[in-house]
Amino acid sequence: GPSLLKTLDGISMEEAKVKPLGERHSIWELVDHLAFWNEAVAKSVGQERMPDPSNVVSWPEVGDTESEWKASVDKLRQRVHQLLDELADWKNEDLEKEVPGANYNFKQMLHGVVHHNLYHAGQIAILRKKI
Repeated sequence: GPSLLKTLDGISMEEAKVKPLGERHSIWELVDHLAFWNEAVAKSVGQERMPDPSNVVSWPEVGDTESEWKASVDKLRQRVHQLLDELADWKNEDLEKEVPGANYNFKQMLHGVVHHNLYHAGQIAILRKKI
């Protein structure tokens, strides 16, 4: 299927805000959530502490305009590329290092963010079909 970022192509602000499955998250909420966690992972690769999931707001309120929607999509795109850039010079042995502020290594964290991105990309694809 399409990549996470490709699943967002052609979605308008109105479509991004719709919650076709009741109180489940909208596409826009998922995008902002993914941007938050991709940034957190990128920063931890850069040796900043990983935030404690119980102490963060990873589901921020969404905006009301097309420009805010486009900014959210751009932010996610930037965060994904930020993570890739941070990893560009990594070696296999770097994956075994412990993540700052966490009880797991980078290999586990990176597997986690890939799974997280794929899970929510699947949700976005389903929501697109329901809109």
